[in-house]
Amino acid sequence: MNDFDVLPWQQEHWQFFFRRLEQDRLPHALMLEGAAGTGKLKLAEAMTARLLCLQAQAAQPCGVCRSCKLLAGGAHPDRFVVSPEEDSSVIKVEQIRAMIGALNLTTSVGSRKVVCIHPADAMTTAAANALLKSLEEPNGNATLILVSSDPGRLPVTIRSRCQPIVVALPGREAATAWLAGYGDHPGRDIDLALTAAAGSPLLALQYLQSSELESYLLICESLANLLQHPGAVSAVCSELVELPADNLWRWLSLCCGEAVKAALTVRAVAWLSAESDLRAPALLALQKKADRNRQLATTAVRGDLLLQDWLIEWAMQARR
Repeated sequence: MNDFDVLPWQQEHWQFFFRRLEQDRLPHALMLEGAAGTGKLKLAEAMTARLLCLQAQAAQPCGVCRSCKLLAGGAHPDRFVVSPEEDSSVIKVEQIRAMIGALNLTTSVGSRKVVCIHPADAMTTAAANALLKSLEEPNGNATLILVSSDPGRLPVTIRSRCQPIVVALPGREAATAWLAGYGDHPGRDIDLALTAAAGSPLLALQYLQSSELESYLLICESLANLLQHPGAVSAVCSELVELPADNLWRWLSLCCGEAVKAALTVRAVAWLSAESDLRAPALLALQKKADRNRQLATTAVRGDLLLQDWLIEWAMQARR
């Protein structure tokens, strides 16, 4: 998989993009949206490469022209990326204004400029308002590509001026087949990684190539143990609190979701005993609390107390 490959489940979106480009009907602004982990940014990078390529004769960029080489080296003067700065979680109005100023300049390599804004939903209100005029009347031959996993957070005025391209997660079978091409991983590990990644092949691949699956398994085993031994909350809390907070709460929420499916459909869950008498309403409440705690974990609230409180509810309430 090179830098500008399009993922198998993105072929339909790529053909739409290429047809519009060939017909000279490509909108000035595209919005790549969909769940996290679908490869939206990778698709945006492939589109950028094709738009800037100087010698492209087909759907794919040539990879050898000056433009492609500059882009591969991360030094293309006509490609602009706008993301939150290192010390921030938002895209500021000053960043958008600087980008607009750069679009006013002449191109350095070819005839096009491309801007990628990601995650676009991180723009402040002032930044989004500053972007509006560029979406309506882009300077020069510029294409703006916005990437978002939560487009609902963007103003309607922004969304209405972009051509939406919804990138969905591939089916389980397609995702499994794609992952099978990366290393000699047992089918059980691939299935486990996809479950831990909530169906995202890219995130699942990351798990397969690291030790993160061990952490997910630890969480599953700990939750199963607590259902049998509610008094072990303190010990489990001491072990799990060492995990990265974002992964911890995301996986706790995911485990609740898996348990809800098992409770409602009598579908087996590998880590959950068939004798576990779980109730969907209690599990849904715990899932909601895990999602809320994931946000709280980024504040000054003590993570160990959040976790202990949640585990107590899992050990006791989930069995009612």
